Amino acid sequence: MTPESQVLSIIRNTPELMRILTLIRDCHLKQGALAAGSIRNTVWQVLSGQPVSLGSDIDVVFFDPDRPASDDLKIYAQLTQLAPEYQWQVKNEVYMAHYNFPDTPEFTSVADAIGHFVEVPTCVGAYLDGDALKLIAPHGVDDLVNFRCRPIPFYQQDERHRAIYRQRMATKQWQKKWPQLQVAEV
Repeated sequence: MTPESQVLSIIRNTPELMRILTLIRDCHLKQGALAAGSIRNTVWQVLSGQPVSLGSDIDVVFFDPDRPASDDLKIYAQLTQLAPEYQWQVKNEVYMAHYNFPDTPEFTSVADAIGHFVEVPTCVGAYLDGDALKLIAPHGVDDLVNFRCRPIPFYQQDERHRAIYRQRMATKQWQKKWPQLQVAEV
C-alpha cells in the first residue's frame, strides 16, 4: 500500500471525516477541501491505535477570487447550522497568502495554499469529487505516515520563518500525544 492510498483509506474509513467531506462538497465551494489538523491528527490517531477524536478545528479551505472574504462567515454559519458539534474554521485561501509575511506571493490555488502551511505533515487536504475521494498533498504524505514533522522549505529560509515553526511546535506539543513523532529542530 502506498502512503497516499494509506491516507485515503484512513479518511474513507473514518465516518466523521466522510460526513464532513460530504458537507463541504455540498457547499459547492470552488476548490473546497478539508485540510490540515483534522486529517493529520486522524492519521496519527489511527496509526497509533488511538481512538479518533476530532478535537481541533475543522479546517475548511477553498479558493474563489470572486467571493469576498466576508463570505467565510456565511459559509461558517451554514456549516455550523448543519453540524453544530464541530468547531468550523472557514478560509478563502485567496486572502491568506500574507497571514504571516506581507511579502509572500499570492496563492494560485487551494493546493498552493495548503502547500504553504507551516509544517509538512499539516500540508494535506482532501475533498470529494462526486463520490470519489481525492487527496491534496503538495509535499507528499511520507512525513505524515512516518510520524516526521519538519517545516516546509518556505519556513526554513531564515530566522523569522524558523521562529514561526518553533513557536508552533512549542504550542502544539504533539509529541505528548504521539511520542513516536520526530520533530525536526531548526
